[in-house]
Amino acid sequence: MSDQELMKYFNFDETDRLANQAGLITNKQKMRFYGEDPFHKKWSRIGGILLLVIAALGLAFMAYAWIKYSADMPMAIVTLSVGGIWMLFGGISGGYVLAQLHSRSEFIVAIVQGHARIVDVQSSYANNRVGVHQELQIGGKRFMATKIMEGILQKKEAIVYYFDRPANSPSGITHPCASEDILSVALLETTSPAPPPPGVPGNEAEAADSLNYPQGQKQHV
Repeated sequence: MSDQELMKYFNFDETDRLANQAGLITNKQKMRFYGEDPFHKKWSRIGGILLLVIAALGLAFMAYAWIKYSADMPMAIVTLSVGGIWMLFGGISGGYVLAQLHSRSEFIVAIVQGHARIVDVQSSYANNRVGVHQELQIGGKRFMATKIMEGILQKKEAIVYYFDRPANSPSGITHPCASEDILSVALLETTSPAPPPPGVPGNEAEAADSLNYPQGQKQHV
């Protein structure tokens, strides 16, 4: 398989792969995994800050209501309640938006290298149903795979750069990563080991000596 075919299947180019080798994710890959572009991310950050400003205005409204209606307790309770809801809504919404942006920055590029194998794995489902799915297994890591991958990576030495997502739950159960989490792949050239030098059967020490010294001459220690 050529590099061009590999890039087409896993949807990356040489710029992506070089960035992944440096531990970085390109903007194109961010759009693929985050479902948004940097322009949208920028406005999400602005929106989160505006919501926090709204929460601060709610707190200011509560202070103003207390000063103005301190003599009228029922009215003070109503206005303070409105201001409290206003502040909580803005604070929680703004905090959630900004927290989502921050959590995404924790995703990193991970690397695994080894001998790639595409294997059939039997899975159990509800109602005692049993199914079979394919997995890419390489360097102790597992990815969901398809039959098409057999002609691409089967029994090849490769480096896989993938999107390391935080675990959703600490259940202790390991599941294969999604095939979409693969950022880029580089195949490694394998070389055959050099043949051993000719020697005399039955005496390896003498065979080694015969390579470096004339016949009948021994190495003096």
